[in-house]
Amino acid sequence: MTDTQIGAFLRECVIYEEDSEEGLDFEALYGLYISWCVLGNKVPVPDSAFRTSVRTSGVKHEKRDGVRYYPGLRMIGDAARDYVLNSIPDEVVEVIVPPIPVTEVEDGGDVVLPAKAV
Repeated sequence: MTDTQIGAFLRECVIYEEDSEEGLDFEALYGLYISWCVLGNKVPVPDSAFRTSVRTSGVKHEKRDGVRYYPGLRMIGDAARDYVLNSIPDEVVEVIVPPIPVTEVEDGGDVVLPAKAV
């Protein structure tokens, strides 16, 4: 682990919006870092070393209800997409596929899909 690695992660994966009340908690920021490492074939550092490196890089944090929170940070880029998609619990994801209308040919009994409207 190097501070350069954490610096590169911060530059590529988050932006700071000074006027925003929104932000990221530590769990989300570290999860984003793990996604960035996986996508870039990098070895992630333990969360304690990550926390220290983020602090020494100058990213401001505060405690909200006992949770380390980074106000104004927002996820961006491919790692953000990967983190969000992989953070959705399986039981929440439901794919709804509308039924496809079919018609049967009377003489052969074959099922025929209707022609796509152009």
